[in-house]
Amino acid sequence: MLKKIYLILLLLPIVNIQGQDPLFTQFFSNALQLNPALAGRDLSPRFHTTYRNQWPEINNAFVTYNIEYDQFSDKLHGGVGFQLLHDKTGNGSLNTTSFSTMYSYQAILNKKWTINFGLKASFVQKSLDWGNVIWGDQIDPSQGVVNSTQQPQGNNGLYIDFSSGFILFSKNLFLGASFDHLNKPNETFFYNITDNNSLNKIPIRSSFHGGYKIKVLQNGLFHKELFLSPEFVIDLQSNLKRYNFGTYFVDGIFDLGFWYRHTRFLDANSENFSPQDAFVVVIGIEKNKMRFGYSYDFNISNLTTSSLGSHEISFSIDLPEKRVHNSKFRVVECPQF
Repeated sequence: MLKKIYLILLLLPIVNIQGQDPLFTQFFSNALQLNPALAGRDLSPRFHTTYRNQWPEINNAFVTYNIEYDQFSDKLHGGVGFQLLHDKTGNGSLNTTSFSTMYSYQAILNKKWTINFGLKASFVQKSLDWGNVIWGDQIDPSQGVVNSTQQPQGNNGLYIDFSSGFILFSKNLFLGASFDHLNKPNETFFYNITDNNSLNKIPIRSSFHGGYKIKVLQNGLFHKELFLSPEFVIDLQSNLKRYNFGTYFVDGIFDLGFWYRHTRFLDANSENFSPQDAFVVVIGIEKNKMRFGYSYDFNISNLTTSSLGSHEISFSIDLPEKRVHNSKFRVVECPQF
């Protein structure tokens, strides 16, 4: 019964569609999800995949799969990328699948600074497993779920979504911003797609991110440069504000990151902001142009008693390329995880 209650709570936002986007802990590993301006950031072709399981003890609350491919083109003066993302909510009761294409343009400002501008177009489908959903009118206070629902069943949600972003970077510093849902697409199962009700529109999400690379040792444990990189990622969307602050320690093939996340959302009952927080540990290994990453979110909010945290596993590889890029183009200097 407890899992059914959680399932109801997870699906409540569907009515007004003010739910939030799938977000990852390994921000920069999922580069195309974070910012379309990062398409082609390594100059070489890059393939990436991530699996995330958030709060697995709560009926597999959020399970997300992400696949990305991007590469740089001298003729296009920038990068192109493709992304396939699938998100399952409430043990598959609500499913979201999106396919995205993007382009980033690189502009050389001077000998030190470069800026990339990115655009992204996504085709999104949302589907609801109506047989696995419990509505309020099905619940009898004394007998439980015994009634039939009068809730009308809608069709799958289909819409086009647009995003943009930029990233300014030098050898040791990067600053970026991205803006999703610029067209505020209509996302609903209950109203006609031409309905202009603002409750059915996805609010614009703004993300601000940056970091600075600090050299600590010329030769570390693995006989390569040892450096640390303090970073931040801030996400703002409607009544949700999520602040992430962390530091990576990189020693040759080994990456170790520590993050603190503070999430604030507007509590409709008290009209105050209620916090949810987590500490995050990220471990990464880079060798032969391949990167493996694992992260775990330690919940320190009220969910601690009900959830074992969140797992995220990633794999990336820079594919070989025969031709050499024009020396005027630059690799985006930002972390890999």
